[in-house]
Amino acid sequence: MPILPEVSGRKGQGGQRLHRRDAADNGRRPLLSVVTVTLNCGDQLQKTMESVFRWPSDEVEYIIIDGGSIDQSIDLLLEFDSQLEYWVSEPDAGISDAFNKGISLCRGTIIGLLNAGDWYERNALQSVRSGFSENSDAEVLCGKLQFRHGREKAYCTDSVPELLSKDMSVAHPSCFVKSCVYHRFGGFHPEYRLAMDYELLLRFFVNDVVFARTSAVLTNMQHDGISEQRWQQALRETHRARRQHLPRSFYAGDIYLRYLIARRYVRFLLQSLGLNGLIEFYRKHLAAVKKVRTE
Repeated sequence: MPILPEVSGRKGQGGQRLHRRDAADNGRRPLLSVVTVTLNCGDQLQKTMESVFRWPSDEVEYIIIDGGSIDQSIDLLLEFDSQLEYWVSEPDAGISDAFNKGISLCRGTIIGLLNAGDWYERNALQSVRSGFSENSDAEVLCGKLQFRHGREKAYCTDSVPELLSKDMSVAHPSCFVKSCVYHRFGGFHPEYRLAMDYELLLRFFVNDVVFARTSAVLTNMQHDGISEQRWQQALRETHRARRQHLPRSFYAGDIYLRYLIARRYVRFLLQSLGLNGLIEFYRKHLAAVKKVRTE
């Protein structure tokens, strides 16, 4: 059973995989591997872990890649060591590198990626199992994502994979990918710092990976991510991904990028004028990927 090789600066590693390394491998594999990457998110990490721990350990293995936290994260990992398949705390080269480390350790048929601070819905595992069962050709299953302000619901967004050529139309935290897809097309490209998830999904899409959708909410996410704070850089990275994978498409042209930037400025203007109702109307009724406010 794989573990990561020793590197300089490692602060610790653990989990049940270390305790089983001398045991014979009986060939059984979990249905789902979940990978969480984290750095100094100890105040949010426990709720993320608990959303995975509620599922049967013989069906779900949980791997946490910590980037060398200096807060209480390592104490939490040690506290829950017996419930984790594997964890490590060591320096990495960014989010893409951390996720790639985690993916390389997964033994599950399906892989889910869950950021620290986000959490799965209680029935998400059943929805994933049913979604792949009902769509036997599916290689990626995507569902709805519930955005939150703290614990309060903000709005819910759907996944529309057929629109990936235009924009990030899939809720990546609510994506579950068969491990064989990563083996065929690779993991995250480290040169993408904010839109690495879009580049990955677009790469799958243009290579005819089969996407399926479920109407279920699978994941909850805080609405204060780094890509939202650095939106222009994120938009330019998504545009770079389109140029890389769809170079002859209209959506890879400068006109389309200017349109996306202008659309975001219009949203900011409407917010500054207090016209949030107009924004909500557009998101609910006119947007290609609907975002519906939830109570």
